[in-house]
Amino acid sequence: MDAETTIPLQMTKYAVQPNDILNIQVQSRDPEQAVFFNTTTQENRNLQANPASFFLTGYTVNSEGMINLAIVGALKVSDLTVEEIKDLVQREIDKYLLNAVVSVKLTSFKVSVLGDVKNPGTNYIYNAQVTVFEALSAAGDMNLSAKRKDVKLIRQEGDVSRVVNLDLTGPDIINSPYYFLHPNDVIYVETSKPNLANNNLGILTLVLSAISTTVLILNFTSN
Repeated sequence: MDAETTIPLQMTKYAVQPNDILNIQVQSRDPEQAVFFNTTTQENRNLQANPASFFLTGYTVNSEGMINLAIVGALKVSDLTVEEIKDLVQREIDKYLLNAVVSVKLTSFKVSVLGDVKNPGTNYIYNAQVTVFEALSAAGDMNLSAKRKDVKLIRQEGDVSRVVNLDLTGPDIINSPYYFLHPNDVIYVETSKPNLANNNLGILTLVLSAISTTVLILNFTSN
């Protein structure tokens, strides 16, 4: 008989911080008026396919938590969620345009996965709710020698870096407030010492085998 476990998810809401990059687009029945509020035209927007273009055309939150929106001016957006920023920008745009639709997305959502994984590095995530398992999957998954009960997650919270240890082997990980990742999170996967020793033993065995084969060949050719 199949066993089933149901665990309620604890969804987390990310509050925008300085140095985050927002993509803000305004659509209206009058495109000629809406274009003044957008940093890119429809033509070059279609060419945006990499993080560098987002950095160049997006709104970067400055050290004071502000963005300078075209026509509207400075807006305080730090400590607000993306949805709250959307509502804020919508109210400001409504002062200038009728029936305008505002879209706000966080384009600087990147997660770094380092250590004992197949493809370590930084990946940009185009998903507002990404889990630690999805981030590991994007890195090619953990190697067989990786520690699964002690995965470190490093999270920047203002001027403080928080380091937590996660056990990925039990269902309780889903209840963790760190199950859903935030932008700029870093996941570090350590190597298990016993597995590392086994790997080293395997490499040593291959080396000794190669040496033995070389000696046999030399003895054969010398005769």
